[in-house]
Amino acid sequence: MNQRFRVTFFSVLITTLVSLGIGGFALQDSHNAAIRQVDSRLNFVIQSTLQNNQDLLNAALFALDSGRIDATVVLVTPRREQIVITEASQRFVLDTSPQNISSSMKHAISIRSENPYRMRSIPLPEEEFLVVAISTADLERDWKQNIARLLAFLFFANVLAIGLSFLLLRNNSRKLEQQSLLRMQRFLSDAAHELRTPLTVIKGYSELLGAHKIESKEDQDKAFARVDNEVKRMESLISDLLLTAELNEATHLDFEKYDLSASLKTHLRDFEILSPERAIESSIASGIHIKASGDHLDRMIQNIFSNIRRHTPSVAPVLVALKSKGKDIQLLIEDGGPGLPEDAYKKASYEFERFDRSRSRDTGGSGLGLSIIAAIVKEHSGSISLSKSSLGGLAIHIQLPIK
Repeated sequence: MNQRFRVTFFSVLITTLVSLGIGGFALQDSHNAAIRQVDSRLNFVIQSTLQNNQDLLNAALFALDSGRIDATVVLVTPRREQIVITEASQRFVLDTSPQNISSSMKHAISIRSENPYRMRSIPLPEEEFLVVAISTADLERDWKQNIARLLAFLFFANVLAIGLSFLLLRNNSRKLEQQSLLRMQRFLSDAAHELRTPLTVIKGYSELLGAHKIESKEDQDKAFARVDNEVKRMESLISDLLLTAELNEATHLDFEKYDLSASLKTHLRDFEILSPERAIESSIASGIHIKASGDHLDRMIQNIFSNIRRHTPSVAPVLVALKSKGKDIQLLIEDGGPGLPEDAYKKASYEFERFDRSRSRDTGGSGLGLSIIAAIVKEHSGSISLSKSSLGGLAIHIQLPIK
């Protein structure tokens, strides 16, 4: 739920910010265009007036009439008295302070008041000034209404987006949970079957030995050896099951600095001793250290090499490569064995997977090796992928963060 909430929150936040940016820019541009139209009308009146120096007042009135401009024209006397020549339909009080007069002689200025307006002024003889002003009250009102509409739209859009996001995430989460549950059920079913087989063998030989139906010392030794072998097989399976459960339930570990290069070289030397007939090629960069659980990464490497020994011919070639790239390390291990079923390479998750259920019975393993490898990679916030090897078998690609 927390992850679902974070995904939804940041999605809505980013969408809101982008929408506000685009919508705000569009509204501001529209508002500026309307202001430019007002300034264009003011400039038209001023320029028309200046073209007739003989009768400036009548020239201004003629420009208003010809341009059908709704504006207020005021004559300001040397005593700062205002004589209204004509008044706009939307009335407002002109502020003809010296500062406003001086500024509006250069360009149109905005006056913020209860009834806002834009004004221009020109000097007249005998220290008088002609002031032309056009109300912008409608523009400001439309601007505020558009802002309110934008915010209301974003509010309802976000409510809808949040609802849809939770619905989609919930459905997707349920689907993932169902898939995980199915894998777990199949996993437990396989594990139960693997446990049942050695138990059946142990029970059978125990009954025969208890009933004294195996008389010769040689046959008894064989029976005890078979029971011992099945006990060890059960111990291996139970150990793998416990480790798998531990890896999938662990929420934190005290990772320490781990020399992955040295550890991989050590395991590879052991593998070479146990597989003397294989052609082994390696390219392991030195000095690669990461923050990790050393025990678990050792188990991961052991499982990979154990799987190769169990499931490939003794002469199958092997390739091992380790290198660092940016903030990650990349580990590649390939073999020349039979590989996996074709559909295994297309899977997105390898947890609770046993790609070949006959493997454990044929080779003595638990069949959980790849599941454990995937869980260890996930524990270290890494990624794993399987592909067809250039050697003909399986290629395991592992990427882990250096941290």
